Amino acid sequence: MPPPASPIRRTLAPAIAASVFAVACAAPEKQPDVPSQDTIACQLNGQRMVIRFLPDEVRFLTPEGERVTLQKVPASSGVRYTNGLVEIRGGGGTPTMPEGLHYVRDGNAWPLRDCVPLMVPAPAK
Repeated sequence: MPPPASPIRRTLAPAIAASVFAVACAAPEKQPDVPSQDTIACQLNGQRMVIRFLPDEVRFLTPEGERVTLQKVPASSGVRYTNGLVEIRGGGGTPTMPEGLHYVRDGNAWPLRDCVPLMVPAPAK
């Protein structure tokens, strides 16, 4: 017959098992967010507008929640994307971070301000 477990062993064994279980079930450590390579967030009249640049189009979500896709069209300078009703125009900068962007609708243009790369979760390691 095995000897009875000591009081310390009876106390520590469940605590150790619980600790091992908690560590094994813990969520993986969250990686810091990183800047997106193709998506920016801008302010349009004080509301956030997220724009994703693809090779020949841009996709964005208006502050009202409308999803819009615009095709790239020739521009005398800078960039221009349109669907015939709405436009995004800008000049200079890089393809995924143009400067001087404007949102154009119904013949009215509004500047997109404070554009920065959208922060996204880092890829899992």
